[in-house]
Amino acid sequence: MALRFKLRQLEMFVAVAETLNFRKAAARLHMTQPPLSRQISELEGALGIKLLERSNQGASLTAPGARFLDEARTLLAACDAMGARFCGSLGPVVDTLRVGVTTVVDTGTLQQLLPVLEAAMPGLELDFKRQGSVRSVHDLLQHRLDAAIIGMPTETADVTVLTVRQLYRDQFCVALPASHRLRKRKVIGLGELNDDLLFWFKRDLNPGFYDACEAVFRQAGYAPQRAPEPADHHVLLSLIANQGGVALIARSLCNIRRSGVVYRDLKESELLFIDVSVAYLASAGKAALPRFVEQLVRFYGNGEEGRAPA
Repeated sequence: MALRFKLRQLEMFVAVAETLNFRKAAARLHMTQPPLSRQISELEGALGIKLLERSNQGASLTAPGARFLDEARTLLAACDAMGARFCGSLGPVVDTLRVGVTTVVDTGTLQQLLPVLEAAMPGLELDFKRQGSVRSVHDLLQHRLDAAIIGMPTETADVTVLTVRQLYRDQFCVALPASHRLRKRKVIGLGELNDDLLFWFKRDLNPGFYDACEAVFRQAGYAPQRAPEPADHHVLLSLIANQGGVALIARSLCNIRRSGVVYRDLKESELLFIDVSVAYLASAGKAALPRFVEQLVRFYGNGEEGRAPA
């Protein structure tokens, strides 16, 4: 029987083999760890060999895995070369777009988006950059990015050259230790969490969003002790599970499961939310940009409130 596997599986294997870490490889591929792990297991099943040894410290190549890595790289390079040879007859590359992506968007959402874009815009190359919304706005103005998926409110009001279109509203929930006294509650009010340490970001990361949240906190009588919020979401969940404390996070990030952490709805979720939007320079002159934006708006549901892809 003919051996069958997907080129995408080879790309995933190479990413894990080069980083020796499933979490880092998933971030590089703009996806979450579970589907990455499943695809690697499927590839190993198709080949009938073990390519990687897994451990709590990361991953390591087996002897067959090291040999297969060389073959995989060769095959992927050959496919790239074939594409370069035929692109003149099959149609030119549409464009390359540099896109900033706020860290509040789950990488699994991007993984769902990519096949849609590939089907709608063959030849489009995307260079994603995960970073904060304020940094993305700055990079847009410096022409280092062509578009950015940002969280609003972000201070763009004075930047009249930017066009901002809402994609969806992502309401906040609370991440708690699994042993928390309120773990059995379905909905929790902010005021009930005053005695818990809050992992929270610094104002200079996004002053507009920070101030909007502070207004809600004051209205709810919420004034907890705070600790710096780690930039890495997995590190944040680990701190909650092992050391206690709580975090307020976008509901779409609840897709990321962590032993020892539970998620609960917030009473103030109608007031505490992120409007995930796409920002861009209409005058950027990128031919693919308008259609890219329309595909984003269509994929995310034309900015319908409360819709975030599962």
